[in-house]
Amino acid sequence: MEDNILKKADVFVEAFKYIKEFQGKNFVIKIGGSIYQIEDVKDKILFDIAFLSLIGIKIILVCGGGKFISDEIERKGKKTQFIDGLRVTDLETLNIVKNVLFKVRDEIIETLQSKFDVSCDKLSPEEKFIIASKIHYQKGEEIIDLGFVGQIKRIETDYVKNKLEDKKILVCAPIAIGEDGQFYNINGDTFASNIAGSLKSEKLIFITDVLGIMRNPENPDTLISKLTINEGEELIKEGVIKEGMIPKVRAGINGIKSGVKKVHIISGNIPHSLILEVLTEHGVGSEIVKNG
Repeated sequence: MEDNILKKADVFVEAFKYIKEFQGKNFVIKIGGSIYQIEDVKDKILFDIAFLSLIGIKIILVCGGGKFISDEIERKGKKTQFIDGLRVTDLETLNIVKNVLFKVRDEIIETLQSKFDVSCDKLSPEEKFIIASKIHYQKGEEIIDLGFVGQIKRIETDYVKNKLEDKKILVCAPIAIGEDGQFYNINGDTFASNIAGSLKSEKLIFITDVLGIMRNPENPDTLISKLTINEGEELIKEGVIKEGMIPKVRAGINGIKSGVKKVHIISGNIPHSLILEVLTEHGVGSEIVKNG
């Protein structure tokens, strides 16, 4: 018998213990907008999510829309403004953000149902599964008005769990309603981390357009495969983790502190990176774990 046929069997043998371990558990997965906009990459990611669902893993999928949103804002003649990674959101920008994110959310559901025939549904902010409040952002001595940017006050965990029992994949956008009925734009990484923490998820996974956490972003050989909370915080202080990776690592650390078992940061540019990260021994990205 040819060796490559036997190697195919080895893949399933290796995956067996992980399938057994994760059946019935819940994962929270955040897809960054920058990676989702690549058509062939998008389909591979959604295939992996469908696959994990079919082997018994319950998934809450949080969709980002970063570049889609910025492009639409610019198309309407407005300027995109960020302060420390938070998008300044006036009422017109909020409506753009909502429209783009809800469109991405609904397209994901349509693809999962029509192309991969899996059971899924949306979590809408109108269901009030998350209650938010306006951020009063302080930078130094200055209080900055970010507009309709929110922070999470409360998650209706039982509601989410019950809905996840019925539909094995739930897709949501990082938009929430306040007790005043106002919509708020929430950082997607923070949104995913809070949900994962409230559910005590088995895994919180960020799918991005980079390999993971690297000591030198220009050199893939410097990928850090595994680090603890303390190591992650120290690398942020040292400036090794910087720019767009900081909010992901901080969100991951907060998730671990809130009860998430493991956090993964992986690249969607690697075909089937999600399956490789979850169902093989070595994985392909960076993993954040509790302190030893």
